[in-house]
Amino acid sequence: MAMTLDDVFAHALSLPGTEDSTQHGKRCVRLRGQWIVNDNREHEAVAIALGLPTVEFLMETDPDTYFQTPHFHGWPAVLVRYQVADPERLKAQIDKAWARRATRAQRKAFGLDG
Repeated sequence: MAMTLDDVFAHALSLPGTEDSTQHGKRCVRLRGQWIVNDNREHEAVAIALGLPTVEFLMETDPDTYFQTPHFHGWPAVLVRYQVADPERLKAQIDKAWARRATRAQRKAFGLDG
């Protein structure tokens, strides 16, 4: 079943220490003041803050779902068409974005290696 925008934000906000916020007038989820998921409604997508190798891998393996516009080119973030994304894979990417911003103690408490 496809994820909705509300599902994406609900999952991100279920992660420890996250907070509902805004960036450039659009809704985002932050951890420790840094965004991990940001609404990008003009493309019916959300932006997820991920490392460049992950961004490149996602765009290569599923370009219909994961993409970048010129604005994001070269940045550690990828746009995701959440309505066509595999829900479990999308949740896993949100979890990775959270882990990138989390402290070692937060990652350990969440069951991830320091």
